[in-house]
Amino acid sequence: MKPSPACLVWPVMDGGIIQGWLLPCSPFPLLTGLGFLLDTIMDIHKGLCCKFADLLLSEPVTGYLRSCSQATPTLVLGRAWLLRHEHYLLYLLLRLAHRLVPVEPQIAKHASLYHQVALVLLPWLLPGSESMAHELFSTIVFSKDFISEGHSGGPEAVELGELKLQEQTEHTSPSLQTVGALLRDACVQLPSIRGCFLTHLAHLEPSVLTSRDALLGRSPWVKSHLLPELTGPILPSDWPFLPLVSLYEQTGVSGSGGLEVEALPQGALQSVTHCLQWLLVLEVWREEALKVVPPVAKLARLSCVFLCSSDLFLERPVQKLTWGLFRLLTRQSRLDSLDLNVPPPGLASFQDLYLALLTQYEAVSFGDRLFGCWLLLPLQRRYSATMKLAVFGEHVGMLRSLGVTIEQLSIPIERFTSPAEDSLPLLRLYFRSLVTGTLAPRRCPVLYVVALSHVNAFIFSQDAAAQEVETARRSMLRKIYYLTDEVLKTHLLLFRLPQRHSEFGFDVYDQLPPIRAKRLENILQTQESSSDQRD
Repeated sequence: MKPSPACLVWPVMDGGIIQGWLLPCSPFPLLTGLGFLLDTIMDIHKGLCCKFADLLLSEPVTGYLRSCSQATPTLVLGRAWLLRHEHYLLYLLLRLAHRLVPVEPQIAKHASLYHQVALVLLPWLLPGSESMAHELFSTIVFSKDFISEGHSGGPEAVELGELKLQEQTEHTSPSLQTVGALLRDACVQLPSIRGCFLTHLAHLEPSVLTSRDALLGRSPWVKSHLLPELTGPILPSDWPFLPLVSLYEQTGVSGSGGLEVEALPQGALQSVTHCLQWLLVLEVWREEALKVVPPVAKLARLSCVFLCSSDLFLERPVQKLTWGLFRLLTRQSRLDSLDLNVPPPGLASFQDLYLALLTQYEAVSFGDRLFGCWLLLPLQRRYSATMKLAVFGEHVGMLRSLGVTIEQLSIPIERFTSPAEDSLPLLRLYFRSLVTGTLAPRRCPVLYVVALSHVNAFIFSQDAAAQEVETARRSMLRKIYYLTDEVLKTHLLLFRLPQRHSEFGFDVYDQLPPIRAKRLENILQTQESSSDQRD
């Protein structure tokens, strides 16, 4: 059984949906009716399901599903009722796939595609389709049959990839060589993960029962055929973070809006662990399903791990999983797309969240390296100086315990040191923290290198600048020259560039380059001349 030639051109949910459904040659009405008929037949006689495998294997259907798996439709209220029809067709095709994947090897080859379609369909479903969402959660989304990577060498491939990455970068982040093992454990825990999410969606049960009666045509129990009010999709686009965000809303925020760290509810650790396991699976094997969640939103949601309580992030399973997710979120391509200037959905700004994290770190971190890496991420040079000013200003005390080493940080140090800093207030804070000893290479290795790099570039800069800036340059350089701490003086004057494998994380010149030596000499001579004139 194969679709007719009219199916060779399929509309995609991104656009053209009105034309796709209303054109006389549209295959959707026929296929929807056919899908419903086949579903009814297979409910009566499950042994007949293999007879209908050709429908899913046909190139037009496969191509359509592949297009849907990559689509990002925009909800328009005026044509939402049309979307329901396409959602229903996709649901019927997925129902057929669910019956065939375990018994038909050719269909099983496309299991990952069907799983991807199910994942992208979930946040599209509108009020009145709760039963379809529940069915997808119960059958496909958390099924090991549809996550074929979990039993076909996927975790091993991840481990090999990380070993190759380690050879190239020589990172020693605690998460290396662990993601594969974490994925294996997550695949074993899929039934428990499903139970976790269904529990957090239990408040939708009345809507599920009502929509199921309407979907199955149980007229005696259907009170109205009017569609529910359309306020948006049933599930938020970031539903995989739901257990974590729900826990934060319960324990992390007080009525006054401040942080209120309380004892965790019973089962909270297990719930967070299952949530992180699921996020790890999606990040590694279903990255497309999370593309609707901006990177800044992912970072904000995962930050709840540190804000939910005073010790949740110290629990071993949470530590391992969060390290793994941090490594994935700080890959080169992810760092390039992470824009912290865009407010995460649900927050006024990322800076507000960051200030809460700083307060929590000072209160309960015990110098935890994972928490430290999380706080260092927004301090990259490309981001606003506001967060750096907060660290080196009102939260400067945390520098005494931010002991993350350059090797532990999976972000290239050059992202923090280049280009040269141009915020004069921040440069003054860098300088103050260095000369007062607050920022020391043993206590805070990463930011010590960052501060050295920017102060060094500032004092020896030859660029034309305003009088205030030039005066600050000269003043800093003179003070450095007269420092009694010879080690710090040497570091500030002879700093060359960051170097991951050196003792302090940077290289130094054997002696001042001629241009820099000349500048230092001129500034000192100018000072002496000024002193002589005053005398």
